[in-house]
Amino acid sequence: MGNAATKLSPDDIIIAVVGQTGSGKSTFINTAARTSTLPINHGLRPDAQSVRHIECLNCPNHGKVVLVDTPAFDSESDEKNVEKKLESWLKSVSSKKLAVRISGILYLHRITDDRLSDPPLRHLTLLKELCEVSIKGFPNRVVLVTTMWKNMKSQEVAKQREQELQKYWNGIPHGSIVSQTMRFGDSYESAWSIVDTLMGKSTP
Repeated sequence: MGNAATKLSPDDIIIAVVGQTGSGKSTFINTAARTSTLPINHGLRPDAQSVRHIECLNCPNHGKVVLVDTPAFDSESDEKNVEKKLESWLKSVSSKKLAVRISGILYLHRITDDRLSDPPLRHLTLLKELCEVSIKGFPNRVVLVTTMWKNMKSQEVAKQREQELQKYWNGIPHGSIVSQTMRFGDSYESAWSIVDTLMGKSTP
């Protein structure tokens, strides 16, 4: 796992993984990196409050990809906290002459949530606004990733929730943002298919 002392290159693909507590951020990163480095929070209480990252070398369709685990996106104060900590992290991994930028954002959302409560809606809107501004290292590429599909007893209900989520997501003004919605199937292949889509590459 990388740390603040690690200097990254502007050529590195840096992807911020954000979402509420228990949305599966650490699971997604561990699966993509084929590691168990990041501890997994199985509850709904906020866990780590720091930005952590894992460097993936020789990745499918890519060179070096850096997956960034962010603090939970659970409240209005967390929204600003995540933004500030990402900015601070970017500075810590940039060299004095070469600044690195976030290439894209994955927003993870539990398909097991029985409805689109206000916090996720606000987070999605804010995330779109952050991406649209595209300043201080924030990108204009974002994928909304639904997780926890295997925990759903009814796939029909899950698909209905997915459609509701897609309708809301697509209803937010996109501007110059490149955005899509995808499912995470808890596999290495699924994780990298999502990364490929985020970066505009086709999966073989």
